[in-house]
Amino acid sequence: MTIRNLFIFSILSVCFYGACGQSYTKKLPPIKQGGFIIFEKNGHGLVASVENLGKLDFNEAIKACDTLQVDGYSDWRLPTKEEFELIHPKLNLKKVGGGSIFQSSWYWTSTEVDKQNAWTHNLQNGLQASYFKDFKCFVKAVRSF
Repeated sequence: MTIRNLFIFSILSVCFYGACGQSYTKKLPPIKQGGFIIFEKNGHGLVASVENLGKLDFNEAIKACDTLQVDGYSDWRLPTKEEFELIHPKLNLKKVGGGSIFQSSWYWTSTEVDKQNAWTHNLQNGLQASYFKDFKCFVKAVRSF
């Protein structure tokens, strides 16, 4: 094997085993009760929706969660600011090459600041900030069980 071929083989091997950003440094949490298990203890816990519900303003986000039905479950809601602090370490799945596997970083929480603003959560880095409610953020629903 020539040095050139050995180099190419080494690069391909590294890429195959994940260093080219195709695999994740953490595994997704298990799916149960209609979504990703975020927290579970003694048969009770918190589940986050597998799918994002789109990029919506705050009022649309509340409605989208309230009307969501997945696997027979219809008690979905927008997560609180505190619940997103539990969701973040579970779903902040970094690719080896960097970046979150989710399509956007900012998600609505149900925690309101005032009539015009509510808290958002950056799923990539864990930062939280308030935004105008007419701003479009991604939406992830939760349900308790």
